[in-house]
Amino acid sequence: MLQFLKKVGIGKERSKDLTYEEAYQANKKILNREATDIQTGFFWGAMRIKYATEEELTGFIDALKEETQYIETDEIIPVDIAVGYDGKDKTLHILPASIFIATGAGAKIVGHGNENVPSKFGITYHQVLETMGCRLLSEKEDILKVLELSGFSFYHQRFLNPKLASLLPKRQEFGLRTYLNTIEKLLNPFKTTKVLIGVAHTPFVKKYMTLANHMGFKDIFVVKGLEGGIEPYPDRETKIYTNKIFSVSIVSKDIKEKTPKITSVEENAKVCLSILKNEDNPLKDWAVMTAGLILIAYGKTEDVKEATRLAEESLKSGAAFESFEVYRSFSSLYT
Repeated sequence: MLQFLKKVGIGKERSKDLTYEEAYQANKKILNREATDIQTGFFWGAMRIKYATEEELTGFIDALKEETQYIETDEIIPVDIAVGYDGKDKTLHILPASIFIATGAGAKIVGHGNENVPSKFGITYHQVLETMGCRLLSEKEDILKVLELSGFSFYHQRFLNPKLASLLPKRQEFGLRTYLNTIEKLLNPFKTTKVLIGVAHTPFVKKYMTLANHMGFKDIFVVKGLEGGIEPYPDRETKIYTNKIFSVSIVSKDIKEKTPKITSVEENAKVCLSILKNEDNPLKDWAVMTAGLILIAYGKTEDVKEATRLAEESLKSGAAFESFEVYRSFSSLYT
């Protein structure tokens, strides 16, 4: 490990980039606990100062890829919701409602994550789902089955990559973002070809495009959304970057509710349940808009207006809530 520290840990001006093989070996040593805690923390800190190159990130993610427990979805080709595992600490999650609005309109969606991840240590959307009565599934067969039945499935990091998950206490002690925050959400544990990526900073878009392509994604959408998620801003234009021949831009003209602040996971769950039941709610339009974006990334349509229409129909017909109930019921049976 020392040879890698000598390259990246000698100051911003004098540090050198790692080759692909060096990055791969360094992350492998960290995963296998062959690096000491001090060496691991020093390496993470040095990479924060230096900034990881695309070649380094590719080496890092390939080391994780070897330890990932993949799920084959056969003929189902879902869209992977690739958002930061560190959650949100300022704004509300509308994604738990939007996911089932989109599945009610025919989309297949997968997600993955962990909780209490630095640097935000925020509330995650799967914690909101748990508060809504859903449970985490651990067996691959159950995770695949609920995807077939409800249109959505979630794979927790401690099951999809136990070695990576076991680093969480070290990451919590370190307290800051590391390159793991960048790459863990692109592991593609369902081996799909469609991805919707949330990004907080525009300069990261190109890196995410490159890494997503490396991980087998073909239809790639990157959103500079609210608090780094995939949820469009409810009060201004949101740009979506894509490798497709068409571009997407969402303008929130008619949403009166400005950026909604987070209160608690319980209140967040109440909002999402209210929307799924198609009750009057000032955030319903935002949920529909987010579901529309998911439908575009899934490939239902390329048109924002048509995506919005499909999402609205899913809510009005009760298909969204029915999809959620299937997921909640199944996950409760197999925990």
